[in-house]
Amino acid sequence: MRTRLLLVVVLILAGGLVAALVREDVLPTVDGLPVVPAGADVHGVSMAEWSARHWQWTLGIPIATNPGQDVTGATCGEVQEAPVYFIPRNFPPCEVPAGWSIFIPIVGTECSTVEAPPYHGETPYDLRACAARDVDRYTGIIVRINGELVPEIADYRVASPPFSLILPERNVLGAPAGDAVAVADGYQVILALLPPGEHEIVVHVELDDGTVLPDKVLRLTVVP
Repeated sequence: MRTRLLLVVVLILAGGLVAALVREDVLPTVDGLPVVPAGADVHGVSMAEWSARHWQWTLGIPIATNPGQDVTGATCGEVQEAPVYFIPRNFPPCEVPAGWSIFIPIVGTECSTVEAPPYHGETPYDLRACAARDVDRYTGIIVRINGELVPEIADYRVASPPFSLILPERNVLGAPAGDAVAVADGYQVILALLPPGEHEIVVHVELDDGTVLPDKVLRLTVVP
């Protein structure tokens, strides 16, 4: 009897611990949208750091298998690591496993120590100024998720800390393979868990000279 009672107590405590861990990992959202609030950490990592990691992923894959060079979406899953799924910057249709958060790059740029001007810098200060100068051109940004407007999108602009790049042969920058340092600036959102099914994200961007860029449409399929 004592052994059985002890087992029940252990199971109850274990269940409570699991539930507590799950609750701790539940991400906050904005106004009923599946969007993590601007400035919030996601799985213990800041948005600025996630931005750096997304650029490392974007630039660290050779052209032949780089998801950002594939309009079909067939390579979306290349080198993805839980708990955050990176969407390529060209917005191909992607299948995303259920249970992952989703990083969506809205608009942005990076500058590095290996690129040619105007995207070149030698010091962290130069790199930050370079990236900020490019992103300052973007205005009139509107993001809708399944038809619902993301409010206060200006709050989602972040500058990354300086981060390292490991460029492969035949990389998308056209730079020699090897190490580099970069800084990124731009707008991005991270979606909390989306339910299985079809989802659509539409991004509208204008430039400060009055140019209206074509809307970008991202179609996601979340699969169980």
